Amino acid sequence: MQVYRWVGVTSRLVMCAAAVSLAACEVNLNSEGIVSRETKSFKVAGTPDVQLETFDGAIEVHSWDRNEVEVEIERRAMEQTLVDQIKVVAEQQGDRIVIKVTGPSDRDFGGIQIGMHISPTARLRVAVPRQSQLAAKSGDGSITVEDVNGTIAITTSDGSVRGNRLAGNITVRSGDGSIRMDRVEGKLDLETEDGSIGLEAKPSALRARTADGAIRLEIQPDSAMTEDWDIQTADGSVTLTLPSGFNGQLDAETRDGAVRSRHPGVSNEAREGEDRDERRRTLKATLGTGGRVLKVRSGDGTIRIED
Repeated sequence: MQVYRWVGVTSRLVMCAAAVSLAACEVNLNSEGIVSRETKSFKVAGTPDVQLETFDGAIEVHSWDRNEVEVEIERRAMEQTLVDQIKVVAEQQGDRIVIKVTGPSDRDFGGIQIGMHISPTARLRVAVPRQSQLAAKSGDGSITVEDVNGTIAITTSDGSVRGNRLAGNITVRSGDGSIRMDRVEGKLDLETEDGSIGLEAKPSALRARTADGAIRLEIQPDSAMTEDWDIQTADGSVTLTLPSGFNGQLDAETRDGAVRSRHPGVSNEAREGEDRDERRRTLKATLGTGGRVLKVRSGDGTIRIED
């Protein structure tokens, strides 16, 4: 077995030598890469405004009962030189804290890679006071936020977003990834270009849009619309669960599919003279005492209204 391992390495070196005239070549059999961790702490007096950004890597945020923000930065790459080129800028001005991590340029780790390869990344693990203003952005990575109240803005170019026990003004954007929010309340603005949206919430305002994916929303009892709601998917089904005492004007439509309801406040019976095929694709109804418009749209999929 020892002989076979050395033969494998030798063959890789021969391939590398053959390609050297075309591009830089690296042989690295380290499956873990080089990892460097550092922790930064910031004392705050009031509600902190925390700005987090990493070029590539996950961001995890949770709250604790301290007047302090703590950030652990985990830098990872195949070589120490690449780890050293991952730069961290950490600044504090009063209760405003900015953490920004930038990575090596593409030419620093380009070329032909043989064996295991790990792209440089920087993961952020963050603890903040429960009442915080938060902006978290990743160029490529998932973002998770738990148990935070305040204005929260989450952005990832490629990755999923998870939120749990959040309250306030919440905005989420994902270029490619699912969005899942559990036990959240307040003003919610959720959008992904490619991925599903799942929500268990007590929203006052709600916008949920995906270009490609299913939407499943469970609205909690005592939820009240303070603004019109907008729920849309270009390609996917929508399942909307509403409490029996919900108030609003339902306006649901699908271009290719059907609209169905099992909610006690919505009738599926066709009105006299109404075309049956048209009725299947659209449904308008007054829920409870009416009020704001609850617009639901699907370009290609079934819409279900449930209780």
